[in-house]
Amino acid sequence: MSVRVILAPPDIAPQRIADLLWSTDPALNGFIFGSMDVLHRILQSEWPATRGMLCHRHAFLAEDHGAISGLLVGHTAAEFPANFEAALELQTQALLEAEALHLREALKWMDRLFPAAREGTYYILELAVAPDAQGVGVAHKLLAAAQVRALGAGCTHLCLDVAADNEAVAFYQHIGFVTEIETRMPYLADTYGIGLHYHMTRPLEPASCA
Repeated sequence: MSVRVILAPPDIAPQRIADLLWSTDPALNGFIFGSMDVLHRILQSEWPATRGMLCHRHAFLAEDHGAISGLLVGHTAAEFPANFEAALELQTQALLEAEALHLREALKWMDRLFPAAREGTYYILELAVAPDAQGVGVAHKLLAAAQVRALGAGCTHLCLDVAADNEAVAFYQHIGFVTEIETRMPYLADTYGIGLHYHMTRPLEPASCA
């Protein structure tokens, strides 16, 4: 496998991106978006935009002979609020009224489940590797690219949120992430199967590597 990491272009088919995004936390994404069709329409609007939470400008892709094998989407803490507001506007335009209302209500729960990133951090919103590309260093390469961007923006830490039962937790621990906060919302756990999540952080050093 020959993998290269590139800055994500704006013209990627939303289906492939949606599949990778959904795989990171199916229960959570099912609660937020309701269906894969909704996520497809959000990506059609947001991915090619200049701002947004799932905008290509904040993403890296891992490619293997033209096939997408991984994805990382991240934001600095400073740019996060403006990108979030832009995403809400684009999502409202892309969705039916009832779908947009559901999404906004779901995001209110995310404010409780996911702690706000500390000032000076680069927040990894999504990190996904295709099942057939796992175990060969794709995530390392994506994180290395994110680290370069984070250092260039003056960030001091990487951070991310991950389900406690996700196999990726062991990987994050292995490369130096530590759990700073644990969160669990009984309503989400009992009703939607969205259980304990970890807010994990790792300091950035110019000489370190992912």
